[in-house]
Amino acid sequence: MTMEPERNRIYRMDCMELFSQIPDGYVSMILTDPPYGIRYQNNFARCPHPPIAGDSGIDYEQFARESYRILRNDSHAYFFTRFDCYPYHYNCLKEAGFSIKNCLVVEKGTVGGIGDLQGSYANNAEWLIFCQKGRRTFNHTPLLQNRKKEGTRPRPGANPSKRYKTRFNACWFGTEYPKATYNSVWQKKHRIYHPTIKNAEFLSWLIQISSQPGELIFDGFMGSGSTAVAAMMAGRDYLGAEIDPAYCDMAVKRASEFRKEALISGPVTE
Repeated sequence: MTMEPERNRIYRMDCMELFSQIPDGYVSMILTDPPYGIRYQNNFARCPHPPIAGDSGIDYEQFARESYRILRNDSHAYFFTRFDCYPYHYNCLKEAGFSIKNCLVVEKGTVGGIGDLQGSYANNAEWLIFCQKGRRTFNHTPLLQNRKKEGTRPRPGANPSKRYKTRFNACWFGTEYPKATYNSVWQKKHRIYHPTIKNAEFLSWLIQISSQPGELIFDGFMGSGSTAVAAMMAGRDYLGAEIDPAYCDMAVKRASEFRKEALISGPVTE
């Protein structure tokens, strides 16, 4: 009999291998940035990042099917994507059984600086495919206040406005929203370097909107560990994998340090 994977743990292994250890409906939310098969390498940075392990491509059809299988019924899933990968990822997720609701477009903490610098627009946003398995409504959170005063009615007979937003836009830009990624200044200050690093505060917003305290958040491509930190920030558990040994060590260390600072008990070891 296969043992269930341990909660609050980052496994140093291929995500596809970890899937085989996860029972059906085991996780409450998926939030992940899978490889796009583009061999990402930023050669314009002062200290170029090495190619990401596994980024020559994954079997996205299998990944989508396994993601659907391990997700609990009536739950949310978020998958980072790119404009040129979106159609393929969309179709794979739809074929796996997901109900695809939106493509979220979220402002980055820094403008992208690779590719054709003279003949293409700068990439200043992240894309996420938002899916549901079954049907789950959004949580009411105190993340963002409505601009209208609480209790006012936009028109006669309408419901009075609430203090906090209960429905968010699909595009997150401006100072009221957290950025999707950290900039180079943040990475240098914290000595946490990853070519596709995500902002834990932003991820925690998604987690608070789409899950309940104590539920399990899954990320099969942990990278620098932002999803693990975001889950702890929101009072949730996490589970994930990272195939690259150096990044896995980074993620485990980062999660462990956050756990100690927040006085949260439990394992984070790989």
